[in-house]
Amino acid sequence: MNEVCLRTAEPYEAGVLTALTRRSKAHWGYPQATLDRMAGMLSISSATIRDGHVVVAERDGVVTGYYQITGEPPHGELADLFLEPEAIGTGLGRTLWEHAVDSAHSAGFHTLTLESDPHAEGFYLRMGAERIGEREVAPGRTLPVLRVAFHTA
Repeated sequence: MNEVCLRTAEPYEAGVLTALTRRSKAHWGYPQATLDRMAGMLSISSATIRDGHVVVAERDGVVTGYYQITGEPPHGELADLFLEPEAIGTGLGRTLWEHAVDSAHSAGFHTLTLESDPHAEGFYLRMGAERIGEREVAPGRTLPVLRVAFHTA
């Protein structure tokens, strides 16, 4: 497999990243009706990309994943981390996670919080995040809330 290139996302890639997000979420077996209801939450706009901190992973010129950090130091949020389904389990998630954590720490963040898909919680726990609670997003559906804290010198 060829090397992954990490770079800043471009606003014109909003459609590509939105489609990737939806394929990634569908990987976990959610019914189409659920995915349709979540369509707004599974979208990223060109304005968000232009005004935010969004990094894509690219292999052979094809976007295979991305992350987004929001907020202002010292406390931020890992708002998104999505992979193409075929990239799940290949180490790309770890690569994006480590880049996000390093970028956030370098930018002056002391913590990042995130709301995880229940299927991805184990990944984030293995990466060093800790569960700090949960948030109800719909009747009977909660998302784990996780946090990673950086050691400051």
